[in-house]
Amino acid sequence: MQHDQYKKKIDLIIQEIIDLRRHIHAHPELSGMEHQTAILVAGYLKKMGWHVSESIGRTGVVAEFGPKKNGFIGLRVDMDALPIDENTDLNYSSKIDGIMHACGHDIHTCIGLGVAHLIKDMKLKYGTRLIFQPAEEIASGARWMIEDGVTKDLIKIVGVHVFPDLLVGKIGIKEGSLTAAAGELSIEIRGQTGHGARPHEGVDAIWTAAKIISGIQESITRKLDPLDPVVITFGKIIGGSAYNVIAEKVNILGTVRCTNLNLFDNLGQWLNENITSIANHCGAEAIVKFRKITPPVNNDSEINRVIRESTLKLFGYENLVELQKPSLGAEDFAEFLNYVPGAMFRLGVSGNFGCSPLHSAEFNPDEKAIRTGIELLADIIVELNN
Repeated sequence: MQHDQYKKKIDLIIQEIIDLRRHIHAHPELSGMEHQTAILVAGYLKKMGWHVSESIGRTGVVAEFGPKKNGFIGLRVDMDALPIDENTDLNYSSKIDGIMHACGHDIHTCIGLGVAHLIKDMKLKYGTRLIFQPAEEIASGARWMIEDGVTKDLIKIVGVHVFPDLLVGKIGIKEGSLTAAAGELSIEIRGQTGHGARPHEGVDAIWTAAKIISGIQESITRKLDPLDPVVITFGKIIGGSAYNVIAEKVNILGTVRCTNLNLFDNLGQWLNENITSIANHCGAEAIVKFRKITPPVNNDSEINRVIRESTLKLFGYENLVELQKPSLGAEDFAEFLNYVPGAMFRLGVSGNFGCSPLHSAEFNPDEKAIRTGIELLADIIVELNN
């Protein structure tokens, strides 16, 4: 199927797909609670004749079409929303207080449904498996679906994510690491209580926390290779009981990002040693816990080549953007890559008036990106069959 054929087919379905996107956008559901979205997706795919399995990875949906004996080419899209109050004034803005599709997963979902329309009319060597994943925002849905067997007989997988930094119609690709590995850093600092007027008689957990927060940033710049960036951001601090009492205990919670997987594997021990040392220097004790959340998305070079060639064929060189830097954002699409080769690309969604960042209450992507995503992903699946 060539560009003109894709275009004619998409012309027949695009308004229906946009209407579905607006419905999903107006009725967002948080991670692990995508019940109505899953029902809509499953019902829509069943009407098209896809073999649909529900409740895969709790609230996920898997749809298959085509021959099974040679394995499956997979397309993964995510469905969950964020705990954000929408502020867009769209006539299809969220009807659910405090919940919004601020990361484009409504667009991803509907691109998957559009691809289903194109693929079902093709005779391909491999079967196609569409994976509608829950709970990406809490980096759990991919693991849930893998535990339920979604990677069985899967030979290749591709993913997409909207990207406000690119104009609509542009496609961003990246060799190697596209996103960072992500971890959670939890620190409990134990000091000794005392009177605020006599700090020398106690061990100040708040002062120790301040030393750790600044000291670990200094340690990164002096003790780690600057060519392998590590970002640590502390987003939550709890401690103290009264304004005139030396704090006995402080808890700090933060996120850790890193693009080098080997370095990431050793970060837990490095953080424990450095944070404990800083705390001990202050006379306090630190209990450090580091939890790996998700590895980096490391794009397979061969699948990335197919994405590049399909982009050039359909949209021309002027719409291909070779991304030079990985994002330090995390994406649990990476979990699938532990089991099967795959790659993810960036889909431009910035319109004439720009586009607010992901996870913003004003996030309003240009819906023309839906057509681009459908056409490109359908062609990628076809080419991965060759």
